[in-house]
Amino acid sequence: MASLDELIEGLFASLGPAGSLLVLLVIFAVDAAVFPALPEALIVLTYSFRPAGLDAVSWAAVLLAMAVIGDLIGTSVLYAAVRRLLIQGNRMPKPLERAMRRWTQFLLLKDERIILLNRVAPVVPFVGAFIATLDWNVRKAIVFVLVGGLVKYTFLLFIVFVIGVAYDLATARWITLGLVIAVVAASILGSWLYRRRLGDRAPP
Repeated sequence: MASLDELIEGLFASLGPAGSLLVLLVIFAVDAAVFPALPEALIVLTYSFRPAGLDAVSWAAVLLAMAVIGDLIGTSVLYAAVRRLLIQGNRMPKPLERAMRRWTQFLLLKDERIILLNRVAPVVPFVGAFIATLDWNVRKAIVFVLVGGLVKYTFLLFIVFVIGVAYDLATARWITLGLVIAVVAASILGSWLYRRRLGDRAPP
C-alpha cells in the first residue's frame, strides 16, 4: 500500500496544483459527455493532496467549482454537438430517437428532472444528447446539472473533510476511496434495481 501511496504522491507532485485541477476538470467533462470516468475517485484523491498554504475549506471549494464546471462543459458540448450535427442537420437516426423517447416514458420523471435522479441512480447516459433530442428546456436542464453537481459533490467533499479530521492523511485517503467505491457501487445497484422495476411494469 505504501508503494501505491508513493506512486500517487509522485503523480500529483509532478502535476502540481494547477495541473491537478486541469486534469480534474477534463475528467469531469469527459465523464459528462463521453463515458463514465469515475470522477468521484479523482476528486477525493485530489482533495487529499491539498497545496501548502491553502486551508481545507478553500481547497474543497476550488475542487467543487472544477467538478461543476467540468460537468457543465461536458453536458453543453455534447448537447451542442448533437443538436448541430444530428438534429439541425436532420441526421438523427429515427430508431435511436424513438428508443430515447420510449425509455424516458418508462421513468417516473419524464423531463429535465431526470437529470437530478441521475445523480442518485444513473438511468440516463449522455445527458446532453437527451437534452437535444427530446427538446428539453436547455436553461432548466443546465440549472439541474449545476444544482445536482453542487449537492452531490458538496456532500462527498464534506464526508471526506470529516474523515480527514478524524484520521491521519494516508488512512483518510484510503477510507474515503473505499467510501467512493461504495457510493459508486450503490449508484450502479440503484440504477439496476430501478431499471428492473421499470421493466417489470413495462407493457407487453
